[in-house]
Amino acid sequence: MPRRRRHRALRALLVRFLVALLIAAAAMGGGIVAVNTIIDAKLATARRVKVHTAIANGGPVNFLVLGADQTALDDLSDTMWVVRVDPNRRTAHVVSFPRDLWVNIPGHGVAKINASNNGGPQLVIDTMREDFGIPINHYVQVDYPAFQGVVDAIGTVPVYVPYPARDQVSGFYSPVAGCKEFTGYDALQYVRSRGLSYYSSTEGQWVSGDAIPDIDRIARQQNFVRSLATLAAQRASHNPLTANTIADRVLSHLTVDAGLSRDDVLTLVDTFVGINPNDSSHIRFDTIPSAEGPDQQGESVLYLSNPAADAMIQSIGGTGVGSNPTSATPGSGTSTTPTSSGGTSSGGVGGGESIPPSQVLHASINDASALGPPAPNRPPCSSSN
Repeated sequence: MPRRRRHRALRALLVRFLVALLIAAAAMGGGIVAVNTIIDAKLATARRVKVHTAIANGGPVNFLVLGADQTALDDLSDTMWVVRVDPNRRTAHVVSFPRDLWVNIPGHGVAKINASNNGGPQLVIDTMREDFGIPINHYVQVDYPAFQGVVDAIGTVPVYVPYPARDQVSGFYSPVAGCKEFTGYDALQYVRSRGLSYYSSTEGQWVSGDAIPDIDRIARQQNFVRSLATLAAQRASHNPLTANTIADRVLSHLTVDAGLSRDDVLTLVDTFVGINPNDSSHIRFDTIPSAEGPDQQGESVLYLSNPAADAMIQSIGGTGVGSNPTSATPGSGTSTTPTSSGGTSSGGVGGGESIPPSQVLHASINDASALGPPAPNRPPCSSSN
């Protein structure tokens, strides 16, 4: 496949594992002194970028987290998170922004939101502020080797594959359905997948598996990170060497803003230590509500869906969609159905605002009737979803 396309795919979703890695770092034997030593050593060698960010006032802090490939030929990013951490409540709200959102890029007109990174991290920060009023306090970029390295450090991660599956772009291939144990290589190809196909035994051919590729990929990523976070925390807490390896592999692949300090990293660690990543009262995963609509410049795009998008943006400290002309009203397109890590949100996670309840985000299967019944979902996969 073309190098440009391959490099863009490699970048996808790498950042979604920062939370899991920090959990593991916090679980290291030796307590906070060991964590301080590791963070100090790694931050001293971390790549730094100078950006203008909002000043934290002692309340919730917003981290803009992007996925990146060091060998990329351009600066587009397929993975974009805003992680709102409330150290007082020990909660976090992780909100994904699909790469295909059609938004205003300050000074550059309308485009897909991932194009904002063409202007570097500052333009992404400015897009969040000017389009949605979201204050960004810190910038973090994670390279893809961190993700693969963490999975290999803990061994394997169980993943449920409902049908034989493949993605000829990412390289993912699972000829047998069911509960699979993924190595770092397998997992990387899986979470990169944006065009999954399933094999239909009734039709004797491969059929498209994703109803909305960008959203379904996010669903797979969010569910995978919950399993990864749980396993990383469990195994790191029982084996300091494993914890040290995990911490090394994430912190050595970071690019951070010049102002990020050890105290800022410890804010994340303190928030996540001892927390069950599947507990939505502490860690909530969401995707900005969006809807399909008219193509732009010959490409499929997603439009912000109101009023749900407005409420979610406000829940992470933003002012809302505001006058953004690219937002969609209910019924104007096929909704991506905003969903998250589950449960209701009382009083808001991380910001004090109330947002609608939602369920675990699962990838929607395109044309499930052609595939027949899925393979049984057995432990350990069924116990990790």
